[in-house]
Amino acid sequence: MKNSVRLLFTFILFSCVFSFASHAKIKVVFINPGSESTNDSGDFWPNVNRFMMAAAEDLDVQLTSLHANRNHILMKQLVSDAIASKPDYLILVNEKERLPQMLEQLANTNIKVFLLLNKFSRAQQSTLPQSLKEKVIGCLSPNNKEVGEQLANALIKRASKFDKTDLKMYALLGDYKTPAAKERQIGLKRALQKHADVTLIDSTVANWSESSAFEKTYGVLSKHSTDIVWAANDAMAFGAIAALEQLGRAEEVIVGGINWDVHTNGYTTDVSFGGHVTLGAKAILMLNDHHFYPEKAQAMSQRVAIFESSESTVHAEFISLLREEQFNEIDFARFSVATDNPLAFNLSNLMSAKH
Repeated sequence: MKNSVRLLFTFILFSCVFSFASHAKIKVVFINPGSESTNDSGDFWPNVNRFMMAAAEDLDVQLTSLHANRNHILMKQLVSDAIASKPDYLILVNEKERLPQMLEQLANTNIKVFLLLNKFSRAQQSTLPQSLKEKVIGCLSPNNKEVGEQLANALIKRASKFDKTDLKMYALLGDYKTPAAKERQIGLKRALQKHADVTLIDSTVANWSESSAFEKTYGVLSKHSTDIVWAANDAMAFGAIAALEQLGRAEEVIVGGINWDVHTNGYTTDVSFGGHVTLGAKAILMLNDHHFYPEKAQAMSQRVAIFESSESTVHAEFISLLREEQFNEIDFARFSVATDNPLAFNLSNLMSAKH
C-alpha cells in the first residue's frame, strides 16, 4: 500500500514538473533601434515597445528591451549584451541594413532570431551565407510599398480642393538604407507615375527627424512653392508643418505622414496612415505560439496589410489609447492560438479586445 502511494505521489510530482517545464516562461530580447521615450523622431519606437510589453505581460513572456537610440555602433554592443543574457529568441530590426553584422555576432550561439518591421533586403538575401540566414526563424513586416503609394494618393485627392490643373509635391524621405524607407519611396514613385499632373519639386532625406525636416522644409519652401508634402513618417510631417507655419503658408499646403503619432504641441497632419506600431505585439504572439503550440501556430514569415488611414473608424479610439498609454487594456491573450477562437490581428479587433 505504501509503495502504491509513493508511486502515485511520484507520478503526480513528475506530471507537475513536466507540465511546468513544457510551459516555462520564454525569454525574449528585443533590440529596439529607437529610443525609450518620445524624441525627435516621434513616439513610434517607444510605442512599439509599449505594445510589446503589454503583450508579453498577457502571455507571461519574459521580455527585455534594449534601446540603440538610432546608433548602429551601440546596436552592435547591444547584440553582445543580448547574447550574454542567453535568451530563447532575439528580435532584430534591419535598421540601416545592419542585419548581416548582427547575425555574424550570433554565429556561434543557439539563439533564434525573429525580424520585425524591416526584413532582409534583396541584396542581403543573395549575399548572406546560408548558415546566417538559417538563424532567422521568421519575420513580420507591413506593406510599406503600398502605404507609400496610398499616402501619396490620399494627399493628391485632398489637394484637389485647390482646383489646380497641376500640383506640386515635396517629399521627405526616411533614410538611405532602411528597407521601410526605400519601400515607401517606391510606393511614392508608383503613385507619381499614375498622376502626370503632379510634379515632384524636390525630395530629401531627413532621417525620420522632426528638426531635420523643419530645417530642410524651411530651406526648400522658402524658395519654392508646393501644394503637398509627403513624409515617410509623422515626425517629419510635423517638422514640415512647423516650417510652413513659420513661413505663413500652413493653410496652402496639404501635409501627410505615416505612424499615427501624437504630437506634444498639438500638430496634426491632414492625412496619416498607421497601425504597424502594433506589430511588435504580434511578434510576441507569434513567438509564443510557435514555442508552445507549433502544430497550431501561424506562418512564421508574414507581410501584413495592417495600415489604415486617419479616416478609419478606429482612428480616434486608437489615438486616445496612445495618448492615455492604455496599452495594458488590450487582452492580447485573445489573439493566441491557445484560445479556442483566436481573434485575427487587426486594429478593429485590438480595440474590441480591450478589458
